[in-house]
Amino acid sequence: MIRNYFLTAWRNLRKNRLNASVNILGLTVAFVCCILLFLTVYRELSFDDFQENKDGLYKVYGVSYKAAGDEKGTDMSFPMGPAIKAEVQGVAKVSSVMDGGAGIRYRGKEIDRTISLVDNDFFSMFSFPVLMGDKAGPLSDLGKVVINETVAKALFGDEFPVGRMVGVKVGGTWKELMVSAVLADAPDNSSIQYSILARIELAGSYPELKNVWEASHHPIYVQAAPGATGQQLESGLRQLGKRHRLFNDEQLKSQGYRRDANGDYGAYKLLPLSDVHFDVELGTGNTISKPYLYILIVIAIAVVAIACFNFINLNVARAFTRAREVGVRKTIGAGKRHIFFQLWTESLLLCVIAIAAAVMLTVVVLDPFNSLFTERLSLKALLQPSVVVVTVAGVLLVSLMAGGYPAWLVARFQVVEILKGRVAINRQSWLRNGLIIFQFVMASLLIVGTMVIYSQFEHMRKASLGFEQESIISIPVRRPENTVRLLGEMRARLRAQPQVISMTGSSVNVGIGQDNSQSEHTLGFDWRDKQIGTDIVTVDYDFLKTMGVRPVAGRDFNREYPSDTSASQNTVVVTESMARQFGIKDIVGLSFYSDSAKPKWNIVGVIPDIRFYSVREKPEPLTLQIRKGQALNYILVKVRTDNPLKAMELVSSAYKAVEPDNGMRPTYLTENTRRWYDREQRLSSIFGSAAFIAILLSCLGLFAIVSLVMEQRRKEIGVRKVLGATVGQITGLLSADFLRLVVLAFVLVAPLAWFLLNKWLDNFSYRVPIGWWIFPLAGVATLLIALVTISVQTIGAALANPVKSLRTE
Repeated sequence: MIRNYFLTAWRNLRKNRLNASVNILGLTVAFVCCILLFLTVYRELSFDDFQENKDGLYKVYGVSYKAAGDEKGTDMSFPMGPAIKAEVQGVAKVSSVMDGGAGIRYRGKEIDRTISLVDNDFFSMFSFPVLMGDKAGPLSDLGKVVINETVAKALFGDEFPVGRMVGVKVGGTWKELMVSAVLADAPDNSSIQYSILARIELAGSYPELKNVWEASHHPIYVQAAPGATGQQLESGLRQLGKRHRLFNDEQLKSQGYRRDANGDYGAYKLLPLSDVHFDVELGTGNTISKPYLYILIVIAIAVVAIACFNFINLNVARAFTRAREVGVRKTIGAGKRHIFFQLWTESLLLCVIAIAAAVMLTVVVLDPFNSLFTERLSLKALLQPSVVVVTVAGVLLVSLMAGGYPAWLVARFQVVEILKGRVAINRQSWLRNGLIIFQFVMASLLIVGTMVIYSQFEHMRKASLGFEQESIISIPVRRPENTVRLLGEMRARLRAQPQVISMTGSSVNVGIGQDNSQSEHTLGFDWRDKQIGTDIVTVDYDFLKTMGVRPVAGRDFNREYPSDTSASQNTVVVTESMARQFGIKDIVGLSFYSDSAKPKWNIVGVIPDIRFYSVREKPEPLTLQIRKGQALNYILVKVRTDNPLKAMELVSSAYKAVEPDNGMRPTYLTENTRRWYDREQRLSSIFGSAAFIAILLSCLGLFAIVSLVMEQRRKEIGVRKVLGATVGQITGLLSADFLRLVVLAFVLVAPLAWFLLNKWLDNFSYRVPIGWWIFPLAGVATLLIALVTISVQTIGAALANPVKSLRTE
């Protein structure tokens, strides 16, 4: 019986090739879209799942309850880690994870790899397998270093690495360390990535800052003891903060901060490791918000739903053309159950063909998809037993949803009514109309969403940062300790070049360059009765000139002032928001100690607020300082942009001559800052692709359903033409029913889209307003697309010779 069902289903599909092709094409496209989005969500949700201790691992962060919104940060001081381990009950292990620079060498061979400075607890907290060497305590003393498998192969080749002495450039200073272990490379779904691991005590600033609580520069992870909860640990952190006066409640109160439920103006909290990848503000690496993943899931469901609704509409419409077949089957003894299973088998066969085609098509488009959306997706996830079960269940569910109702409807036909020819399609079918409306609601929502998300992306990308970025080239320096010397050589080489205007150095990059990183150093201190907080950037001479920033008070750093680089004082230029924190009118010339153990600060200039970081975040006060012999990580070159390509080639060749072993490619700041918004650009691309697929599937279904309706109204059209109706009148009459549905769909979607997109835009401090013109534009575009789709059929029907449709009457 089952074999007969499938044979009959196959014959019917071959007989109705157009209907079957439309359904298979629609389902295949929808399944491919669903598979790709599923793989994306699956990979993101798998982050840090491999960690054996994931349920007990937390990232420490501080929060201050400002009236305008909570201020959060994960940067901690050197004494914080040991204090947590010694004083907070329930904490079993603690490890800092600090950026320690880059560079490792062995027997004259040097490679540029990042260094992470950690505590010895790191290896027992996190599940990164030791492939060779010391598994018990790889960093049990300061003279050891741990490398990953990739670094071991690049540096040693086939030579056994454990026990070898290597040079490691920590904070710009070479240190001779012994390789104690080789770790497996961190999985790409790990929040913590590493190449070289050394002890945090090797940090250049550790000796002078190991007891300084005010200097924050790295995150800390803790592992709870068995039986201890995150709430208990947070209570212990609260007591630690009060014990060491890490939050000045009086100052915070005077500045308008509010209390939390415990009566604190600030506190330390714990972020579970399972949430680190999904917290954009506190997370590590390429974080992603869970609402973004929910959006992808909704898009996948919407696209599949649109394809299913096409399936339902076409099958319901075609059911009436198969009425006589059903009548004959019932006459010779077929029951409702047999009719239902026969028609459902056809739907199941279509779904199986579509999912098979979708998997094969996914294999073809996976690499282009990864390149377009900068993903690292793999089809291995589809081979997981749980995924296979869900896929099979999904195919059965889709076939039942899409084919079940039409099969049930046809099975209920009465034999007498069928054979008398009284079964016909209802022109005002509520189901058909409802499904068409839903399809165009989803398509219109995606179109409007694409327009708004792209507008927000462009709004952020083109936002003024307070300085010129179009004409500035950024070069990551391989040996930051040599930057001042390299700058001197670059100036000498390019002095006679009219395309080069000026150049300078900086400790941080603007945007994300070829080294794929951007650091931030913050400092907080007390001044009189005020708490001052600022980002710190170390620069070279000509920084303001190169960036195109003019002081609003005071002066720039100047070579004619030897005191600017004097070891006895710290000469700084501050932004206006930094100056306002002091609460005095004229801040130029102000001298004070931010730390009694360090040189006195001397403010020589005030500049407008500038952004070194994404406009997604609130701009912070900024302090620029210049120090003699300070390591600078980047060289910034300002050029004339009448020929950007030629200017880039000129600067690149000059830098290659002064640091030939640097493999990093110079980039314009516009390229760097664009990378800030990769997430928004990717979301815009996904929405645009989904909108295109949704409107394509909607129109494909609309085209097929209109063709069936036209076939059923063929005689009516013939009669109207005989009675004198023009082609335009008939086309308008036939199109009106469907166009009304499209208009109604957009009327329904406009307020929903406005509400949802405003909610999404509320996540940005710098957001684009939703223009009223977006809705009419999207509505007209949807209507025109639907009109073209409908007109192809309606005009053809109106032009048909009425004699052919009426000759049997």
